[in-house]
Amino acid sequence: MKIFNLLTHQKLNLNPKQTLTKKIISQLADLRLAIILLLLIALFSALGTIIEQNKNLNFYKLAYPDTVQFWNWKTIYYLQLDKIYQAWWYILLVITLGCSLITCTIRTQYPSFKIARKYLFFTSLKKFQKLPLYKKVPKKGFSFLLKTITTRSYYLFYKKANAYAYTGLIGKIAPIGIHFSLLFLLLGIGVSSSTGYLAQEMVVKGELFHIQNLSNFGYFSYFPQTLVGRVNNFWITYQQNTIEQFFSSISILDKHYNSQKTEVVFVNKPLKHSGVTIYQTDWNLVGIRLLLDNKFYVQIPLQQTITNNKQTIWSGSLVSKSQQLVSFVIQDLKSNKNIWVYNSEGIFLEKTQIDSPLLINKHQIQIFDVISATGLQIKQDSGILFVYLGFFFLMLSIIINTNSYVEIWISQTKTCLHLAAKSTKDPAKLESSIFQMLKMFHLRQID
Repeated sequence: MKIFNLLTHQKLNLNPKQTLTKKIISQLADLRLAIILLLLIALFSALGTIIEQNKNLNFYKLAYPDTVQFWNWKTIYYLQLDKIYQAWWYILLVITLGCSLITCTIRTQYPSFKIARKYLFFTSLKKFQKLPLYKKVPKKGFSFLLKTITTRSYYLFYKKANAYAYTGLIGKIAPIGIHFSLLFLLLGIGVSSSTGYLAQEMVVKGELFHIQNLSNFGYFSYFPQTLVGRVNNFWITYQQNTIEQFFSSISILDKHYNSQKTEVVFVNKPLKHSGVTIYQTDWNLVGIRLLLDNKFYVQIPLQQTITNNKQTIWSGSLVSKSQQLVSFVIQDLKSNKNIWVYNSEGIFLEKTQIDSPLLINKHQIQIFDVISATGLQIKQDSGILFVYLGFFFLMLSIIINTNSYVEIWISQTKTCLHLAAKSTKDPAKLESSIFQMLKMFHLRQID
């Protein structure tokens, strides 16, 4: 007996790795684990929208000072909350959820679908009586009942005195479709975070640009250095005193700086080229070009300022011999391009326009251009296709899930027929359907 117990004990521990693997797989297939992982990912994703992402360290020191005991820049920095979507623990959560969904699909959902395709006869009356819908029908209606079932798109199986039918098998695919949609979404997130990038460029009208000011990128991101563009023009349309839309004419250039593609981009209408998307996001006024005394061309930089009444203005000063000669103030980029002129003491002198000459302190000044710059967002998101596929499968699964999986069992005894049915959805509709089926062939004499 001792030898048997010893051998049994040794046999149970022959392959501890296999036992551990089974435990891990069992835990991964647990629905509770998937729900917990989904909640954690949703929580940290929401946190990523609250905490500004991919800023420099000085930004977090100012925004989240040490005066707060816990929620300060140190906590954010060391827990990688400043770059949540690239953090190793966030990626690990996503990978674990993906493994959980795959395991659950293989071990639970797919076997359930395979079982649903097989016929299952009931011979025990106790099993009939335990089902949600159970009726006794006169024996003479057996053949008519089978015929009615076949006319209602049921798959019918019968053997001797027993019959089994089902319909709505496509409804059993819905959970698998939802799993696939989540997997595609996770795959899209993973591909985008690891291979995508985001660059912010402020480009002066008429100048070239390429990818340089990266604000976000992944571990495996590739930046096409051959991508060169040119801002041909920039303009703004106004509706009364408010901006209606701003536009940029952009050309993509080849290695010889010849135009390959030219498009006008504006908000919600980007330019797409070779997997790269260029969005119109912002604009700015950066300078004024003027002619001084009909001899000298001068370019004055402009500085953006927000006034006390929340109005944005741009100002710049012309300096002669280390002394401020005159200042210019611009409020917008309307077609008339009104420019306010002030002296060195801040006293308003006059309002002028482009190409209108000024005489200030015996100097002739003529403004011939206001230099504008367009804000462009250059983005590559390789995982967006998987995200779209994920949403597609999700919507398709929701539609499919409206189909109810119905099963009907019939057993013939010496005195009567035993009919039972169950449905995954809307049991009232199922009962009505069964009643109509019985009514059609005058089988309403129910015990």
